[in-house]
Amino acid sequence: MTLTFIYFFVVVPYVKSFSRICGKGISATPDFVNAALGLCLLDVFMSFVTGFTRNEGTEVVLEAAMIARHYTGGFFLLDLITSIPYTWFTSSRLDPPGPDVNFLQFIAEMIPLLKIFRLSTLRHYVRQVNSACGYSSVADIAIWLSLLTTLIVHWSACLTWGFPFVTLYATRRTIEESDAYVIKSGIYGRNSWKIYLAGLHMGMSNLVGSNFMELMETSMSDKFIRCILLLSGTAYLIYLIVVFLQLIESSAEPELKYQAIINRVREYIEEKNLSQTVSDRLMKYYEYRYQGSFFKENAIASTLSNHLRLEINVRSNRGLLETATVLHNLPRALLANLLNSMTPVIYLENDVIYKFGDEGDSMYFISSGTVAVINSMGKELDHLVDGGHFGEISLLHLNYHREVSIIAIETCELLQLHRRIFSRLILPDSELHRRLTRISEKRLSEIRNSTRLSQRQDDTNRRKFEMQKLLMRTEVSTSTSTD
Repeated sequence: MTLTFIYFFVVVPYVKSFSRICGKGISATPDFVNAALGLCLLDVFMSFVTGFTRNEGTEVVLEAAMIARHYTGGFFLLDLITSIPYTWFTSSRLDPPGPDVNFLQFIAEMIPLLKIFRLSTLRHYVRQVNSACGYSSVADIAIWLSLLTTLIVHWSACLTWGFPFVTLYATRRTIEESDAYVIKSGIYGRNSWKIYLAGLHMGMSNLVGSNFMELMETSMSDKFIRCILLLSGTAYLIYLIVVFLQLIESSAEPELKYQAIINRVREYIEEKNLSQTVSDRLMKYYEYRYQGSFFKENAIASTLSNHLRLEINVRSNRGLLETATVLHNLPRALLANLLNSMTPVIYLENDVIYKFGDEGDSMYFISSGTVAVINSMGKELDHLVDGGHFGEISLLHLNYHREVSIIAIETCELLQLHRRIFSRLILPDSELHRRLTRISEKRLSEIRNSTRLSQRQDDTNRRKFEMQKLLMRTEVSTSTSTD
């Protein structure tokens, strides 16, 4: 329907102004106008079987009775009266203006022009097409403003040319009795394309408020339509300025909000008199967290449907899903619920994520970054990178105390899964529960074996050190006795 609306908004005003009411060119309603009216009439019937959204697009209504109630309470009457081919009920030829004109037929001729009140629907269709093509919001606005400007310029030409003839029908005067500029100047006698160019020139001049010499002496109808178009052009210019200012503001808004947050952080640092090291780490955290711009993610997410929110979480974490083997081949719904329930956390370089002996109640997935696994003896056991996970034993056992320490080697983005959420989503006999059990048992065995080896090595080193000290003492004693 997008092309149909554009076609309607271009062709119908042109035919009405430059052919039908002025008596130029074809006097009968062209078939291509009736075709557009027929498509619009078909759209009326299709609207009764097409669902609609409500609650800000989060709910789709498909019930026939509710669809009918919604449409009849909206644009149904306007769509119906502007889509019926009026020539089915009246003569296909419109009488020229004069004392004997059939004014009801003239009103029927003008009714399809009320379709202009459906301009908001065309905007909706254009936005959907641009979205389907993958255009950005800026490109969408640029396309819409270009289309709207073209239509307004075209309508100004049609209105400038057609309005004097409308006044003739209203006053029941003939064309020869008119004092309108388009008739007195002789433009009326030219061919169709020259008439349209003249109307386009006058319409654009009226919109922007420029003076042109050919309208030094004008009729009241010319002055009236000039005032209307001048006000409309000024209003549209203000609208364009407001839209451009909003685009500029929206493009800079994330950076401005980010700078405001950074300024508040600096004020906080000064107020608390933090050390340079802590201040640098705090600034580094916010710089990494917001990446130079600030978005109200929670406010945006709160307006989305649950299904869309889950889908976005899956898409935004697809890198983790590809690298975390423990999550492979799980149902998509389960993955979406897990990701939606995880808490994103950021740790800077050398941050301690948890220490040996801490009571654990959550596990972590590594979205990006590298962490070091260190046992109770201070020995580094392993490095975990993107897609890795740790702390899963805490999900399976209550009152479990960590047997290793985890330290961030670089800035890390982690997803934290709490035990209470895991217990709510994952059944004990599920595949994920069995996987984590096998992994936790294997890791726990490796940690304890490495700890025992470290203890043995420490004991060996300690005994060697004690033997060396004993030998040194013996050598000193022997040397003293010899002296």
